[in-house]
Amino acid sequence: MRVPNRRRHVAAAREQFLSSGSVARTAVGDTILTSWQRSRIAGVDIDQPVVPYDEAIDLHSRLARCAEPVMSRLQEQLDDIPVSVVLTDAQGRLIDRKDSERRLARIFDTVYFAPGFSYAEADVGTNGVGTALEDGRAVFVCGPEHFNERSMPFACAGAPIRNPLSRRIEGLIDLSCLAEDANPMMRALVHQAALDIERLLLEDGSRQQRLVLEEFLAACGRSGGAVLSVSGEVVMANRRASALLTSADEEMLRLAAADARQLAPGTVIEMSLGGRWAHVRCHPVTQGRELAGAVFEVHLADGRQPRRSGRTCPPTGLPGVAGRSAQWQDACTQVRLAARGRSRLLIVGEPGVGKLALVRAAHHEHTPAAGLTVLDCADAALPRVDDLVPGDRTTSATVVLRHLDRLAPDAVERAADLLDALAHAPAAPWVVATVGSATDDRLLRRFATSVTVPPLRHRLDDLPALVALLLKRLAPGRDVDCAAEAMRVLERNAWPGNVTELEHGLRAALSRRPAGQLRSEDLPPTCFTTSRRVLTPIEALQRDAIIQALNDAEGNRKKAAQELGMSRSSLYRKIHAFGITGLHA
Repeated sequence: MRVPNRRRHVAAAREQFLSSGSVARTAVGDTILTSWQRSRIAGVDIDQPVVPYDEAIDLHSRLARCAEPVMSRLQEQLDDIPVSVVLTDAQGRLIDRKDSERRLARIFDTVYFAPGFSYAEADVGTNGVGTALEDGRAVFVCGPEHFNERSMPFACAGAPIRNPLSRRIEGLIDLSCLAEDANPMMRALVHQAALDIERLLLEDGSRQQRLVLEEFLAACGRSGGAVLSVSGEVVMANRRASALLTSADEEMLRLAAADARQLAPGTVIEMSLGGRWAHVRCHPVTQGRELAGAVFEVHLADGRQPRRSGRTCPPTGLPGVAGRSAQWQDACTQVRLAARGRSRLLIVGEPGVGKLALVRAAHHEHTPAAGLTVLDCADAALPRVDDLVPGDRTTSATVVLRHLDRLAPDAVERAADLLDALAHAPAAPWVVATVGSATDDRLLRRFATSVTVPPLRHRLDDLPALVALLLKRLAPGRDVDCAAEAMRVLERNAWPGNVTELEHGLRAALSRRPAGQLRSEDLPPTCFTTSRRVLTPIEALQRDAIIQALNDAEGNRKKAAQELGMSRSSLYRKIHAFGITGLHA
């Protein structure tokens, strides 16, 4: 009787959460409640979520190959239990599914739990696949613990599979069944299966990476100090190196690793790391004539070993932009390095994330006296190269091809010719392009490197600094700041329009309160939505009307629904669909 009672309690807690937006953590536990909150912010439909399909999924990847024997073994062990063994990639898209019963296979097909479909948490809400990937650890989700109604008849346990060298999540293994057949031990089974797949991934790894790993472990054993290794895209660091090195330092060591072939084993390099001078001993790792990678032993120049302290590393951001989150700092570092080396750069990111702002900041940091030209490929004709870089120019300029992915198809060849001409121009400029998504391969191959700028919803810790910077820019010389309760509203927003949307919201608030502390009532309706998608014009009007009605009714949803001429259930669905939070919602 305990299991049904437990499910009834969870079901009651779920209903309370869906109607009020909150519930006691003791009712469902931190993992499930936090996942429900993320699902709500993502705007997941609680009735019929849309399950995305990707026909380009790699069904024969290295992960699938290494997971196959483990999945087959699990299927044999659980042959008398109605359960399916599932493999997904790191985005939650199903790669393979092995079913113990045809009946179960038919049921899972009806809810699109099949190869090619995505069960990421942002798509379908709390579930054993998406929630395990978000948490980075094994989870068990049963019955009403699921966010959407359609998943409630099921139970699933998922465990992330990590790259044994980089520890990056490569995919996930999952056991799924009907809730009535569930057993919490499924979580332990998938956790062990994930470890088994990781072992096979290590065995399948390249010989070069294994050689670098062996040298890395040997250096850690003999040094006792900070040790970092680079092998292709795989970077490993021991605890002391993680405490000492910033993302900018790691990037510098990546560049040094590329030239390590020219160094004799044990060569000591002096460089500034972690804001202090350090002696870096380099150990190139080779396989035959090929460079497999390099291992670096780092010692501070004053002879003291690096140790973790309460002080933070110096900021590595660019001037004129705000943010200290790891993703933002990494983007700043990569843009700065590209500007320093004048390497052609492709900046990728959603609209409004600050791609152009990063370019301007890097340009003004490195070549403040040079010109900066921005070409909007969405609506501007492409000029001749002589118009961009006059022949008598002595200082390299910066040329930005904005919205390169919106270039008209018949203009792609002209853009490629322009890029080629810029490369051979006198005092060739630093060329940067910004895109929201992939663009024509004829253009992509003309760029040396790329940087992805994170959306604002992935760096909400930067919000206070961003708000302060934008208010200073929008209200120069005025005594304006943001009250704590208004900041809490901003922190709950999903910001589908990113920094640009935040700027528009603050500008609207300043029109209501030109000086003093901005309050929550000064913020426009766009600041009270946690939906990750951009609403259509009609949906935006509906959202504004609902917020106004809730305010007029002082939070009484029954009165608000009557005022709007809709049922309370319809009002609840609209509130959740539009992600309305804050105030009286």
